[in-house]
Amino acid sequence: MRKLLIILLALILVVPLTFARRPRSKSGEVEKMVFTDKKYDFQITLLEDWKYSIKKNDDDFRIVLTKKNYEIPPDYLDAPDYAMVPRIVLWVGEDNMSPFQFIDSLISDSYDSDNKGEIKKEFEILNDNISEQGNVRNELSTRKKKAMEINDKKAFLWTGQMIYRKDIAESASSVGGKRVNGKYGGAIVVLKDKKQVFAFHLICEWNYFETNLAELMKVVSSFKL
Repeated sequence: MRKLLIILLALILVVPLTFARRPRSKSGEVEKMVFTDKKYDFQITLLEDWKYSIKKNDDDFRIVLTKKNYEIPPDYLDAPDYAMVPRIVLWVGEDNMSPFQFIDSLISDSYDSDNKGEIKKEFEILNDNISEQGNVRNELSTRKKKAMEINDKKAFLWTGQMIYRKDIAESASSVGGKRVNGKYGGAIVVLKDKKQVFAFHLICEWNYFETNLAELMKVVSSFKL
């Protein structure tokens, strides 16, 4: 009887740990550079020069792309790790707004929602007026707004610019550092299918924004549902 109780207690302890360690399923799979989403059944073609990170299937952020070989602004040649790595993020959720209204709500100073709060965690270009540890981001300014269609889906493109100031150490052994004044470039593209919203985000150093925007649009234009 005592042995049976010991076995039962061991099972009670082990079984929850086994389930806890079970990895959560990924949001999709990549085959021949094409990402297929398990939950929403859409596809996008990825870029050869960008590495990808597939998110969890219960995450609203589905995939993140970061550029492998990217240009470094002259101010960062002695400290390249301080430069913004070009980054693309895809978020999927539900909303009744049109693509234009949805983007407008994201860049509005007065509008708040659960979707917006979640999106701002990864859409870095939206996080302006930040001042911490010698880094200052000034107010975001809109550069362009454009309605479009992507494979018969209504879409809208927004681009913006953010001026920033950053204190950097020029090397690991250097005393003090220097102050860099630069600009980030950002883009958001929103596609809509019924209530489903597909929002792509790009951020990079402004010096190379147009090149990276063209690469973002290659990904967006490959969208199939």
